[in-house]
Amino acid sequence: MITASRIAAALLLPTLLCATAPTVKLGDTLETTLTLLGQPIGSIDLRDKILLLYPEGEITLRDNKISQIDLMSEAEFEADQTRLKAEREAWLIEQEKLAKARSLEGKKLKAFKLQSSTFAALPAKERINYWRNFQIRFPNIEIAPEIARALESYQVELAELQSQHKIAELEALVAQAEREAANARLETQKLRKEADAVNRSVIRLRNDYTTPHNYYYRPPTVIIYPGTNQAIQQINNGNHLKLEKYSLPSQRSTTTIQHFKFPVVPGN
Repeated sequence: MITASRIAAALLLPTLLCATAPTVKLGDTLETTLTLLGQPIGSIDLRDKILLLYPEGEITLRDNKISQIDLMSEAEFEADQTRLKAEREAWLIEQEKLAKARSLEGKKLKAFKLQSSTFAALPAKERINYWRNFQIRFPNIEIAPEIARALESYQVELAELQSQHKIAELEALVAQAEREAANARLETQKLRKEADAVNRSVIRLRNDYTTPHNYYYRPPTVIIYPGTNQAIQQINNGNHLKLEKYSLPSQRSTTTIQHFKFPVVPGN
């Protein structure tokens, strides 16, 4: 395993080499600066000047010549590198401690979830999402078997959902068929009632117009008024009364009212 001190030494090697390079002075050209100090680790072009960045500091160029030098001395550079080395080593040690603590936390959390019945009862999709987030948080903890089991459970749940969906579709089709059958029965009953009503009305009309009625012939009544030779014949046709006058021969008695009934042919 690479220790923190080795990593820090590897990082400091280029800067240490640069620290032994000869110094430059004001007025030196860009070519002279690059020859003495080597290639900078970076540069910044500010239109009227150029900044060359070195581990020891920076050099300002104007019109292709050095106008300002801001470099540490060799002793300052060595002291700064020593400080940076110590800071890097401390940072690496702290990172190792944090990594161990995070790994221990991840192992405990994984063991707890595997023993939890509540977690096992969750839908497979939720367990998959949890393990994926767990992998991002604890990349050093192996959870590939847990994700594989959750994926298998998810496939089973999908198959069950598809089966339940098909059953639900069949139930919906059956319910729709039952509704259509019920509507058809109601429509049939309605049509039967309408047909029965039409048949009853036809029978009633047939009875009204075709059933013969008992016909009683009533002979007309003739009223003779005394003292006159006039008579009135009353003919009752059932719906109306018809009166007809007749002239009679002279009578012997003028004090009696005689009623005669003459047979009359019906319809006269």
